[in-house]
Amino acid sequence: MKKIVVTGATSFLGRNMTAALLQHGYKVYALVRKNSANLALLPEHPELELVYGSLDDLDVLETSVNKADMMIHFAWDGSGDAGRAAEEVQNKNAVYSMNALKVAEKLGCTHFFFPGSQAEYGICQDKITEETECFPVSPYGKAKIAFARQAEQFCADKSIRFVHMRIFSVYGYGDRNGTLVDTCIRKLNQGQKVELGACSQLWNYLYITDFVKLVLGLMEHGCEEGIYNVAGTDTRVLREFVREIYDCSNKSGEVVFGKEIEKPEGVPVLNPDITKVIQASGYVPDTDFSQGIREIMKQSGLDS
Repeated sequence: MKKIVVTGATSFLGRNMTAALLQHGYKVYALVRKNSANLALLPEHPELELVYGSLDDLDVLETSVNKADMMIHFAWDGSGDAGRAAEEVQNKNAVYSMNALKVAEKLGCTHFFFPGSQAEYGICQDKITEETECFPVSPYGKAKIAFARQAEQFCADKSIRFVHMRIFSVYGYGDRNGTLVDTCIRKLNQGQKVELGACSQLWNYLYITDFVKLVLGLMEHGCEEGIYNVAGTDTRVLREFVREIYDCSNKSGEVVFGKEIEKPEGVPVLNPDITKVIQASGYVPDTDFSQGIREIMKQSGLDS
């Protein structure tokens, strides 16, 4: 049985990944805060062991985990819009992540999976491949790439495979409040107005179950170290996704485009090439956007 450490295990991505790993026969050591409001959302499973700690107390993993094969490091403070602009918070994240990598090395991990972000690329107008040059705008994107560059050298020296997943836009039930998908679903089913920017840029969405399957595929196929764009197969103008959410709703609300909205990372364009991750994982994301939206509405009790 393979053993894996999951930090940030109560986050949206972390808890969905934890549940899938358990279902696929992994022993999971989940680093969690004792006072986390999301602890109850983790599944009860004989192969799930909770390790109570935090980003500034990662040494607790050394005393709680004897040995592990892999670590996936979701723990990262300030991932919402406001937090992404907080330079001090983001710089601390890079330090904490380096500490997590050093713990992974002590535990004997052969792979370190790092959930990076499309924010590392900055604002790109063309198709984004793993070779696209990075010009991050926000402290969030800059800290992600700063850690990754340090980690690449550390892992090369220690013979650890550093798997750098640049995640684009994942959606699903249980994501944080205030995302575009969450806001549209909630307001359009409750007779409210949704005011958005032009939404004229290209966008890409990946449903949470497809995200999990891509990452599991990378793990189970013994992927090589390197950068992998993790995104969906459906790229189109963002306004079309919003209209699709409206069509799935009970249509009691309305959408107004054209409001001026300030974003800490400017107006990103998400047009990823995911050829590499599909080849490495053996999986092609196949959840239709409307299907994913209807599933969120069903689980939220908002199905029309």
